[in-house]
Amino acid sequence: MMSEVERRILELASKNLLITKEEIARTLNRNEYNGTDTSVCRLQEMGLLDKVESLGTSFVITQKGIRAAKGLV
Repeated sequence: MMSEVERRILELASKNLLITKEEIARTLNRNEYNGTDTSVCRLQEMGLLDKVESLGTSFVITQKGIRAAKGLV
């Protein structure tokens, strides 16, 4: 079962497909990344988000994540 924060992160990822930690924190109105790190890690463990490292750390939504996000609506 997903928490409210995890649902909001997944919805954001489904709209943008690629998100950064800064975007997540800004959307959730959080000044620190600590609260979002746990949620992002859980979403990664569930296979709903995947980490991409190029110029910085970003997260992409997986196909499983897209299907899960559609189920939330």
